[in-house]
Parts: sequence; structure tokens; C-alpha cells
Amino acid sequence: MSRASRGTLFWGALLTLLGLIFLLNNFNVVPANLWQWWPGFVLGAGALVLARGFVQRRGSGLVAGTVLVALGGFWLLDNLGRMDERLFMPILLMALGMGLVLRSLLATSR
Repeated sequence: MSRASRGTLFWGALLTLLGLIFLLNNFNVVPANLWQWWPGFVLGAGALVLARGFVQRRGSGLVAGTVLVALGGFWLLDNLGRMDERLFMPILLMALGMGLVLRSLLATSR
């Protein structure tokens, strides 16, 4: 199986799983407090993109992965009542800056 078809398989399976969760929610099968954990998907996708950026030595993956991990972490902590929404913009800017720093460090180490 090629790398592109594995990626398509992963995202297709993820979308199917999310659709199933939404369907079960419409039938009141999913507990209400489960929805506070949805940012875990963003966090996991960000970790995957970040790891691929390191492995493939791609700077764009490092920046995007860092931002997705920061956003997913922020939204998850916000849903759990552990984060103040006033911190959103500073965290986003710091994640973008960290991603750019990682990208530049990766470019200089080639």
C-alpha cells in the first residue's frame, strides 16, 4: 500500500468514526460529557502532522503540527474548565513561533 493511500485510508476511517459518533449522539447513545473530549482528535492529528514533519524533514509539517497540537490542547483544557479563553491568542502566537523556530532549526541541520 502506498503512502498516499495509507493517508487516505486513515482520514477516511477517521471521518467514518466521527460520523458514527454524531449518528449515535443523535440517538442519545453517546453520553453528553463525551463531547468535551472532541479536541483530542485535533490534538492527535496535530501530533501526527508534527511527527511526520520531523520524520520527513518538512518545515510546513512542523509549523502546522505545532499549531494543531497547541489548539487541540487549548480547546481540551478549555472544555475541562482548566483554561481561560483570554489565553487563546498568546498560546496561538507562541505555537506559531515555536513551529517557525523548529522549521528554521531543521533547515540549518541539513
